[in-house]
Amino acid sequence: MPLNLISDAWLEVRRASGRRSVVAPGAVTDRFDNDPIVALDFPRADWNAALTEFLIGLTWLAMAPRDEVEWADHFRTPPSPDRLQAAFAPFASAFDFDGEGPRAFQDFDRLEAAEMKPLSGLLIDAPGENTLKNNADLFVKRGGAGGLSLPYAAAALITLQTYAPSGGAGHRTSLRGGGPLTTLLAPARKSLAVATLWDRIWANVPNADPEAGLTDLARIFPWLSPTATSTKGEIVAPEDRHPALAFFACPRRIRLDFAGEVVCAFGGRTGRGAVGYRTLNYGANYVSWEHPLSRYRNDKKAGKLPLHPHVGPSGYGDWIAWWGLKDESNQPAKPFRLWSFRRNEVADLLTPGDSAEAFGFVTDNAKAIQWLEARFPWVAIHADAYRELRPLLGDAIRAADAAARALRYTVKIAFFGQPREGSYRLPKTLPLDALPEPAERLWRETQSDFETLLGKLIQRFRDGPEATIDLKQDWRRTLRRHALFLFDDTVDIEGMTDANPRRLLSARRQLDFAFSDHAKAEVRRALNLSPAPKAPKDKEAA
Repeated sequence: MPLNLISDAWLEVRRASGRRSVVAPGAVTDRFDNDPIVALDFPRADWNAALTEFLIGLTWLAMAPRDEVEWADHFRTPPSPDRLQAAFAPFASAFDFDGEGPRAFQDFDRLEAAEMKPLSGLLIDAPGENTLKNNADLFVKRGGAGGLSLPYAAAALITLQTYAPSGGAGHRTSLRGGGPLTTLLAPARKSLAVATLWDRIWANVPNADPEAGLTDLARIFPWLSPTATSTKGEIVAPEDRHPALAFFACPRRIRLDFAGEVVCAFGGRTGRGAVGYRTLNYGANYVSWEHPLSRYRNDKKAGKLPLHPHVGPSGYGDWIAWWGLKDESNQPAKPFRLWSFRRNEVADLLTPGDSAEAFGFVTDNAKAIQWLEARFPWVAIHADAYRELRPLLGDAIRAADAAARALRYTVKIAFFGQPREGSYRLPKTLPLDALPEPAERLWRETQSDFETLLGKLIQRFRDGPEATIDLKQDWRRTLRRHALFLFDDTVDIEGMTDANPRRLLSARRQLDFAFSDHAKAEVRRALNLSPAPKAPKDKEAA
């Protein structure tokens, strides 16, 4: 029997007790009162992330709430598995995965003339052909997928279509571009202290779009109609499709080949599965779409652009963008804009201090550099009542950024500075990314201090700007203390006997200056603190 992604049990999940199960999409609320499902449990983090998005999109399509009151009803009393499965049932005919008709997330055509490729090509972090030839697969792992069970093949394909990076000429990126950043709310109930899978799904389902009808499933699921190609620059615009297509887009033209007895590369299970795939380039080119789970910024030339993760560790320095406070054009994901109102309806059920999640691939063209998965606090900055909190949070993070940049620059001066007119400059041959470690440590080692500051700012911002000046001053002192310690720990002035002591001391003084009251001090300026008054000039003797 073909696998149906709606009707059949294929989702690997983990319950609050730690027990593992395999369920159909409609069963994500199974045993909600005594042993609820808390997460998907596939063997790859990117599969779990993409399939969570798939479930959010499916739920939005099947039972989008009209407003926060209707949303709260299904949060207080989650729908039973039977009711949820019944809501999904009208779409089941579109989700056969390996049958003779249209196949979910695959090309409408059989692509029989295309060359068969190994399934490792479905894994975003698998080394490409050139990488294997050049023996350059440092981050990615060789081997990858030989055969894949039907559930794992579906997980891999949905993940690729959701996060597709650049794949060479005409191999289209995802609807949000290569390696998009997804942000999700993860509220926890007092009764559990952890977020259930249903709560994560339902918290991130947007409200119903009153202008979106469900008359033609082909406007939602691309595989139900002849493939939209882009050989002549054609595009798929949101005006031509249902908004829920954002969760089911298929930028890659892919058709899987199946066999009856396959040993799955993940876990070794034997049974019907995928053994390879065929692909062609110039599939659907999605332009001007706004995905509900991504943050966007306005670009003067390109319009709205989704945020993407960056290389390296993540921390509270990223929260300013994830909250939607990077600049005036930074737009948070739709569920974040709704959460203040929704939370008010169910606040009695929730633990204080909601969490949120950010995840996505960092990609460089067709290469996966790393997978980002981070948690960060949700703050009610999108409600009008919290308007005055926004600049305070932005200033605090910008101050940390100024401190990190000053630390990195002065450490480089201490090691590599060249004399220039009584001061020191960096050699032009020094790479811009040299010595990142001290700044990374500053972000990491001030994380708990910032979280403490965040709590205090939330408590006191309503008392007016004067009430938070001492918090800003404390934050400046905290950053200064950590920065000077890290400078001394990195440079080791006493131990560097062969170095120029004047250069070392000059670099340290320059770092300390960044935290001063001087009008040009970077950290003071970031915090919008008043500079020290200028000393009066001595009057000339009469």
